[in-house]
Amino acid sequence: MKACIVFAQEGKESFCHAILDRVTQTLQKQNIAYDVRDLYQMKFQPVFQAADMQKVSNGTASADVMTEQELISEADLLVMIYPVWWWSAPAILKGYIDRVFTNGFAFRYEAHGPVGLLKNKQAIVITTTRESEPEMKKTGFDDVVKKQIVDGSLSMIGYDVTYRNFAAVPYVDDAARQGMLAEVESIVTAIHQPVGV
Repeated sequence: MKACIVFAQEGKESFCHAILDRVTQTLQKQNIAYDVRDLYQMKFQPVFQAADMQKVSNGTASADVMTEQELISEADLLVMIYPVWWWSAPAILKGYIDRVFTNGFAFRYEAHGPVGLLKNKQAIVITTTRESEPEMKKTGFDDVVKKQIVDGSLSMIGYDVTYRNFAAVPYVDDAARQGMLAEVESIVTAIHQPVGV
């Protein structure tokens, strides 16, 4: 089994970085090989430009996109870790999805709509928010966050997705954050082998 981790948090110190560390440590314990794609450190170019569209139309992609598509194709498990900004993913991650999960690679259109091409793969999506769970449920934004990436993107293209948001991260104490990291480890440990094997 192999994992590809797509990480979208600026800087070098944050709770998302602590989550990334726990994910990689847990994968190592399970002897699961992984690649970390730290989009900010990579300076990933997130804008889906006219040249990208032309390449997709011709069944190709630019070199940076082809590298990401190869890693995703080889991985049985995709892990996405990011903070929620404006009830969505950071722009750099949205651009990664736009440029990498393209028509012909991640899905194709048929008479009844899009069909996912990345089947028999698992995904873990872990997000963090400043807002508490009650605040998010009251406004319905908990569903908004989940639907964009989990339902509208990854599930649609074939992934079996496990999603977890850790809420009110800046306002809880260290013991609560350690509990969150223990839950991260449990989620990753529950992934044993690819779907359908």
